Amino acid sequence: MKKAFVFGMAALVTTMSLSLTVHAAPGAKPAREALVEYTKQVKAAAFGKGMTSKGLDAQKLKVAQDNIINELALPSGKNNALSMALKADPSKSAQRLDSLATIVAAKKMAAEISKNDANEGQSIDAAATASAKLMANSSLTGARKTAKDLNAAELTETTAALSKLETLPEAILTRFSKAERDSYTQIIERHDQIVESGKRGTSEEAFVDAIMEVKGVDKAKAMEVVKKLKECV
Repeated sequence: MKKAFVFGMAALVTTMSLSLTVHAAPGAKPAREALVEYTKQVKAAAFGKGMTSKGLDAQKLKVAQDNIINELALPSGKNNALSMALKADPSKSAQRLDSLATIVAAKKMAAEISKNDANEGQSIDAAATASAKLMANSSLTGARKTAKDLNAAELTETTAALSKLETLPEAILTRFSKAERDSYTQIIERHDQIVESGKRGTSEEAFVDAIMEVKGVDKAKAMEVVKKLKECV
């Protein structure tokens, strides 16, 4: 997965509270292992020790979802969009909630990293926020079957690329260089801005536009990036 994704990015160059004390992961651990430890702590706080989201009744699951979303400290409109995303496709709800837990954990990890490396910590935190915004817009992915400036094949490929990115927060946040991560952040933030502006009829067109604008490439080059992202395995 990393090789394929790097290639794609290189083409771009009780009421329980989660405001708990999250214990710092040992500094000697690689970022990926540290994130796993933070994610376990976040999930234990949200779902209960030894529990998963699938083991909660509807009321407890709603509380867990709200606590995880609130911990991200996004604008209220984004919080509502995240709630919608968790409901939009029941088959993806558990995976999306797990991804959000990973994003919350990454932000907590970033705060610890910043104590020794402010630039790296800020980069991880910004990428985590961008990933949450991508998730907030996920209910728009595939919502329309036609697009003004994408043909059917391009629309399908871009839908697949956006869906793939939803599942990759851990990889983006821990396996890639700061330059690769920051490139991702810039594109996702620009995608969010275009979506919010309403200037594009589909999230997919907004994503292609974001790649074109951030990297200064034409549509053909942007679609090459989209194809590489779609093929990540």
